[in-house]
Amino acid sequence: MKKYNILILSNKENDGITEDTYIAESFRKDGHYVELLWVDYDESLDSKFDVIIRRNTWVENDKEIYNYYINSKLLKCRLITKNIKTVNLDGLDGEGKEYLYKLYKEGKKVIPTANTIENAKEFNSYTEYVLKKINSFGSGFGQKIIKKEDLDKEFKEGYLIQPKIKFKSEVQCYFVADKLMYVYEYTPSKYPDYPEPHLITLSKEQEKLAHEFSKESNLKVGFQRIDFLRLENDEFLLLEIEDTSPYMSLDKLDEEFRHKVLEEYKKNIYEYLDE
Repeated sequence: MKKYNILILSNKENDGITEDTYIAESFRKDGHYVELLWVDYDESLDSKFDVIIRRNTWVENDKEIYNYYINSKLLKCRLITKNIKTVNLDGLDGEGKEYLYKLYKEGKKVIPTANTIENAKEFNSYTEYVLKKINSFGSGFGQKIIKKEDLDKEFKEGYLIQPKIKFKSEVQCYFVADKLMYVYEYTPSKYPDYPEPHLITLSKEQEKLAHEFSKESNLKVGFQRIDFLRLENDEFLLLEIEDTSPYMSLDKLDEEFRHKVLEEYKKNIYEYLDE
């Protein structure tokens, strides 16, 4: 096998560094040179690497978001002008949450989503709403739960409006490219309490839905996570598509299965590098 110089973009101040270390060590065992750096690394290092893989680059608090956003944008603009292969550099979630409104308007199984108060009028039967910053990316920073009567006062441009719906759990579907590898269910929800998840098997209909949404980003290489809310009637509604730097909960997998997932992931990336 050809040996590669691999840069993994990761935030060492973020808990996601644990799973990124698993990934780095797996590549190193195959004989590759691997570095882990954040998105503000020196541009002069670009040409040193055969591939730049974006992993868990998210920041830990809302005070860091602006700096992260600027550095991330500069990095993406720079790399697309260079002949360097990248993985998970950009995607739907990397451009914010506006895609949720688009998919909802297309009639897809998405949490009802509006981008103006006028559009939100169709949710009139709900008494509480969730305001989400369009540019909050994959984090919950800036999310607000408000009463219906406060919507006019609290809503600002740059937010999405979703009704606060009742649900039983959050279901996360983990992909390597277009291959579904495993599914975790968080009961009652991942946010804000982060209960311990358990592995589940989807029905054929649920798996079909997960695959349909995985195709929205047209991702061919790397990791992707499709998140749903399981409603009280067991219906799935899309919560988010995480296709830029999705946290994959690799640390929760047993060692044998984690190895299987990483081997599939590396195979996907090696095929891309050998093109």
